[in-house]
Amino acid sequence: MTPINCLPEIPVVPQSPLPSEISPPWGPLIPRVATMAEPSSASSCFTTYRFPFGIPAFEHLTSFRLVTDPAWAPLAVLESESEPPVRFACAPVALLMPDYRLELSSDEKAALQWSEDQSELLLYAILTFPQSGPPTANLLAPVVLNPQTRLGVQSVQAHFPYSHLHPLRQESPCL
Repeated sequence: MTPINCLPEIPVVPQSPLPSEISPPWGPLIPRVATMAEPSSASSCFTTYRFPFGIPAFEHLTSFRLVTDPAWAPLAVLESESEPPVRFACAPVALLMPDYRLELSSDEKAALQWSEDQSELLLYAILTFPQSGPPTANLLAPVVLNPQTRLGVQSVQAHFPYSHLHPLRQESPCL
């Protein structure tokens, strides 16, 4: 049976090879599965984004790499360029909630250097893998990336009933 690609089309952005020392942030917190293998420097890549406001609780960090690896797909890692780096596991919002609605403030649009008549934005939800309990996604405050300007913000969607603890779909493994 051939796998079906269910991911939304994402614009291709030139990317840089990934340094070999980067590993996914979910590390030992969840069991290893085939889609979460350690990155190989040959297949991993990243794009650097500047966050003018930082990320809430990390306002002092303004430069992050979006790290992708086919072995992790559809997951990605948002990693600060600080030492030591701060890492967030992320998933495309459209994969978690296809009908997700985003509302950006004028300040956020200005920070992204974006308007509605421009190219599409990339939306990622930061994932949490607690030691007890199911993994969750933060749909209340997605990471919003403009691939044209390489700018990003984390946008709180206060006018929508999204949760910061949206459960990830749990299904039985394929037999």
